[in-house]
Amino acid sequence: MQDKIALLMEETGCDRAEAELALEMCGYDLEAAVKAVPRLFKNVVVVKGRFSVAENGRFGLVLAVLGVSDGTLLRARAVVSFNPAVYTVPLDQNWFAFEKSLYACRLWDGSIQAESLEAEKNLGAYFHQARQDLDRLARDGDEAAAKAVAGVLQSLWPGKSLSLKISRDILDLGQFKSLQNEAGDWEDKPKSSSRSQRSRIREEDILVLNIRLEEDADGIAASALRAGDMVLAHIADGRDIAQYLSRLFGGYSEEGPVPILAPVEAVESSPEGALVRVRFSPGVCGDAVIRGEAFVRASRVYLSDALPWWRRFFAPRS
Repeated sequence: MQDKIALLMEETGCDRAEAELALEMCGYDLEAAVKAVPRLFKNVVVVKGRFSVAENGRFGLVLAVLGVSDGTLLRARAVVSFNPAVYTVPLDQNWFAFEKSLYACRLWDGSIQAESLEAEKNLGAYFHQARQDLDRLARDGDEAAAKAVAGVLQSLWPGKSLSLKISRDILDLGQFKSLQNEAGDWEDKPKSSSRSQRSRIREEDILVLNIRLEEDADGIAASALRAGDMVLAHIADGRDIAQYLSRLFGGYSEEGPVPILAPVEAVESSPEGALVRVRFSPGVCGDAVIRGEAFVRASRVYLSDALPWWRRFFAPRS
């Protein structure tokens, strides 16, 4: 019996109490217990988060995967970006899909490599030093995880207001390893750096807002709009991120909502009317449907000397 316990502990990495329980549940069949251990104990905590810092226009994602039983940090990943589309990455994915999304965000325009590396390093350092708190993370729910991650991120931007959303999963070792194997397969595949692949990734992950174009009887017919025309767009999207971006792009003043000057990217015909897409930034577009023969306030004088979108909001100080 003692030999079986020792062998099971050596083979699976479980502790003595877990080995005894597994053997008892499997009728002291060592081979069955080896297969059962990974599914018996939920010892892996996955913390996924997304955050925004309104005062300096940062958006980001964090991921930490922790082994509770032995205090092992299995993953610590982070990305910080000026691109608001990063904040739309869903938290209800499994850890491997979320990690892939995080890596994709590092390729987008606006990614801040130095701050991403610093956030990742601080996240790893915190969980390495806080091994005694891992049981609390597994036990106390999302609130404890949010408090821990918020403390790490606040150290990067002291005094700034941080908005953080956290999702926490508790996995058994078998669940984690099944996804880890998928991760290994993905990492072993040759990584294409072709322009077409990067463009496809960015197009799939773009943030599209619902907008309304300002009409003008003396303007240009919606069906006659073309790429490069400058139009006045109102963001009419009720999502929180849309309202935040409206303020960021200059869609609010002391008097209330105001239109945003933006270039037309594409115009398509649809059964509902003309579908007009405008571009606010590399990661954010707006779609409007113009019904009938409406005329839109627009200009064909393209602002070739305008600053890039990110310089308008995050221009370096001299």
